[in-house]
Amino acid sequence: MSNMAQCQELRTFTTEMALFTSKAKRAEEARVTETRAAFEELGRLSLDGVIPIADVAWRDHVKVAGRIKAMRIQPWAEQVASLELTLADETGGITVVFMGRRTLGGVKLGTHLVVDGMASESHGLLTILNPAYQLLPRQVALPY
Repeated sequence: MSNMAQCQELRTFTTEMALFTSKAKRAEEARVTETRAAFEELGRLSLDGVIPIADVAWRDHVKVAGRIKAMRIQPWAEQVASLELTLADETGGITVVFMGRRTLGGVKLGTHLVVDGMASESHGLLTILNPAYQLLPRQVALPY
């Protein structure tokens, strides 16, 4: 094997091992720290003004966050199919209805969601109709 080929092989080996150098480890730690800080900032901004679901009162404008526990398509006024979700946090649950929608992109069981709207009553349950909503990544901790 020539000297040139040995040098090339050594360079390739060194490049492959670079993943395990202290410089690479420090870069990975910095990336993880930066990502964690970005999720914390997203949570701080998104969850500002959120109240526990147990504190929701009828006819109040509320902003709540929780995890989707149940989903179904339910006919509402004039037989309009609507997506009905049960949003729950540690303090309770609330029904969230999206009139005329059968699906919402990214929304499935277990999704973390923030909704902002007027609390009303439907069939004896507190309900928020057609709220503004924001999906949250699972890395963002829910406040309640």
